Amino acid sequence: MASQMEELVGPTLLNGKGEEVPTSEALKGKKHVMLYFSAHWCPPCRKFTPLLAEAYNAHKEYLAGDGEVGEIEVIFVSSDSVQSEYDNYRGTMPWLSVPFSNLHKLGIKDKLSGKYSVRGIPALIILDGNSGELVTKNGRGEYGSYFKGEYQSTSSSGCTVS
Repeated sequence: MASQMEELVGPTLLNGKGEEVPTSEALKGKKHVMLYFSAHWCPPCRKFTPLLAEAYNAHKEYLAGDGEVGEIEVIFVSSDSVQSEYDNYRGTMPWLSVPFSNLHKLGIKDKLSGKYSVRGIPALIILDGNSGELVTKNGRGEYGSYFKGEYQSTSSSGCTVS
């Protein structure tokens, strides 16, 4: 599974503090991996990101009482074309991110967008953490079924990407 995820998102990811971590370590033991396609320039993304962050943090807090590490991980896949905009937007997210250079140098953003038919953002693709297989392309509509804890949940419209 780890090698399959490394093929999808690259060998390293950035954690919420901006530190590089090996993909295999960051995703070890996760039940679900959510690919979050978004960009700073997209108003619906800027509305959805805080909702997803609230759910993510509530889930982590909920599991902390059980001593769990966390069964779900989110990975930001940016549609930003300027690194400073990517960096600023990524700074609002508590989860993992594909490093900006890997999005383009390794073609990760285009490869993932094509594989999962992402035509608009925000998009949340949910994968099985063990097999790497697609669970749903409708993560924006279904993320409340995955995250535990108390948080606000609502869906917004999207932006078209090329």
